[in-house]
Amino acid sequence: MNSNRDRGHNRRLTRREFLQAGGAALLSAPLLAGERAALTLTNDLITISLAADASACAVIDRQRSTVWQLDRATLACRRSTAEYRASANRDEGITQRIPLPLEPLRQTSVTREGETLVLRAALPEGPIEFVWSLAADHVAVTLRQCPAAVEFATLPGVFYPSTGPHEMLIPVYQGVLCRKSGQRWEQSTDPGGHTRWSMAMGAMLAERSALLVTQESETDWTGTRGEGERGPFFHFEQRRCAIAGWYPRSVRLYPLDRSITAVCRRYRARVQERGEFVSWTEKIARKPAVKNLFGALMAFIGYNRTTEIDYIASAKKLKAAGFARMFFYPVRMANYTQNFKMGGDDPIWFSDDDIRRLKAIDGAFVSPWAWTAEVLDDGTEEARRILRHNHRGTPLPGWKMDDFQWNHVCPPYEIETMRRRFAGDLREMDWVHYDVSAMVPGSVCFNSSHALHGRRPLGRRECLAIIRRQLGPETNGNRVVSSEGFVDRYTGAYDIGTTKLQPQWGTYPFIPVPMTMLVFHDSCVHDWWEHHNYNAHPGAAEERRLRVGTVVAGRAEQKAAMDALYGSPPNVFPFGRQYGWTDRAKNLTYSYLVRVEDAEVQRAIHAALPVARLHARIGMADLQSFEFLTPDCRVQKTEFANGTSIVANLSDQDAEAGGLGVIQASTWREL
Repeated sequence: MNSNRDRGHNRRLTRREFLQAGGAALLSAPLLAGERAALTLTNDLITISLAADASACAVIDRQRSTVWQLDRATLACRRSTAEYRASANRDEGITQRIPLPLEPLRQTSVTREGETLVLRAALPEGPIEFVWSLAADHVAVTLRQCPAAVEFATLPGVFYPSTGPHEMLIPVYQGVLCRKSGQRWEQSTDPGGHTRWSMAMGAMLAERSALLVTQESETDWTGTRGEGERGPFFHFEQRRCAIAGWYPRSVRLYPLDRSITAVCRRYRARVQERGEFVSWTEKIARKPAVKNLFGALMAFIGYNRTTEIDYIASAKKLKAAGFARMFFYPVRMANYTQNFKMGGDDPIWFSDDDIRRLKAIDGAFVSPWAWTAEVLDDGTEEARRILRHNHRGTPLPGWKMDDFQWNHVCPPYEIETMRRRFAGDLREMDWVHYDVSAMVPGSVCFNSSHALHGRRPLGRRECLAIIRRQLGPETNGNRVVSSEGFVDRYTGAYDIGTTKLQPQWGTYPFIPVPMTMLVFHDSCVHDWWEHHNYNAHPGAAEERRLRVGTVVAGRAEQKAAMDALYGSPPNVFPFGRQYGWTDRAKNLTYSYLVRVEDAEVQRAIHAALPVARLHARIGMADLQSFEFLTPDCRVQKTEFANGTSIVANLSDQDAEAGGLGVIQASTWREL
């Protein structure tokens, strides 16, 4: 399929074309599925058609003459007794348990209840009920009832266009357009950062139309994506809450124009309808410090302490290069203890005098590394007091390096810790970066000694609200807030989410696209992970080929072109000491230095400066459109609400882009 069609060609079909595309289903009233007549709901734009035995389910886009059929085998569940098989998927240190396959629902029937259609499936433990309803521009499907013996249930499954090829749009990292590759694969993950779902939505793109699916439940869900015989697919699975059990869940299906822009802008409208969108203007009103973010260089300076670098002199050289503002991180390691090593070094800790001298540089802002989500297992009562427990009453292991093991902390105690620290040794911090606090929207805790959640189990929905408080002004005051992982449910609370993929183009089946910024550019920054900076360095120099893309440090010009296109600030590792892995499987580390005089750093600074200056002008503007300008996807264009248009060639070869002429490799320009 020609991805250049994202420009939005959606002419109405002739009757013959319509019938050839499967439109006969629209003209049969009611739609026949197998030998049983279908039940339907319809309006001017959409028809829902469910066979009386649920053997066929379809959503018909009347405006664009497209029939979206539910793959009946994916209407499925998994009982709580299902076993898990070991996972080889360890993308960027994230290990996923892979459950056994879902079991398709059988013994199904459909009945009409007023203005809804109810699909029931009989299980030995009781029925599962899905309620289908029709609104002006969408279909809602609600999981109304589910037996406690079921752990996961799809809602409702995978939709394919009845005819023609298709592509898939999923919000992994900044967003990925998935094309047919001919390879079979499947991944199931929670929402969150890195390889997880950064937004609660996905879409299928047919030849003339798209179907957006929005996950309406805030948490207690997973997303599955992959490729099968029919091409790329995705679906959402609802998870039984370990605390609240099965409460009603829903998704919405929106027939739309065949356009990445149309899909993301409709999801943006849905976020606003739910009252979850908070603009930069609103954020600045409650935290004036946020205005310092626009036009800044994000300057990562390593986790490790060293005396081999003059940080203040190096920062002055960075300032002399022309940056108006520099967000340095971290200047202190804010874990619960400093009694550990990384690559043989102590964690970074600037003295009060060093912080004062760094902040004296015009435009310099400093942040700690707020590693509050995990506590070192040092056997002390203080460490044990705040541990998150599983349902067996045991701690949950987290990060490990060398001989040091950390365990997960219950989120209310992260708030307690940071309030105390901001009143003490972190009081001079201008902004704050939380390590993995925002990686997932909520977690559970069964630690019955925790007074901060009432000495009762803490569920994901309640925990999600707590983490929003942790990331918001209530905890951090007038400070810009960043955290690892881009999660749409946190964009109203924090200001910067991280983790992005390198550009891809040509015949590669996964093409990164700015989905998150088409929704949230005037609300939240999507930054690079701190190891994947503009400059190459030993700790992340090796390219990592993940299922849906590539991550690596370096390639400054490509990253700069992508950031200009997306309207994002640049991220450089200009100087400092950092640990890397000598043996990742055995958690063994070493450390290395990065100096501002290094050729790679100078190359990164040169690429970053014009991007920072561009961000000063467009950082607060809504990103309103995106398109490919070449069929191979290497040249892309964006338009912002303030009238700025950016074109970028994200590839390593020059490209002809119509009336714009030749766009040189790894460059961008303002139109």
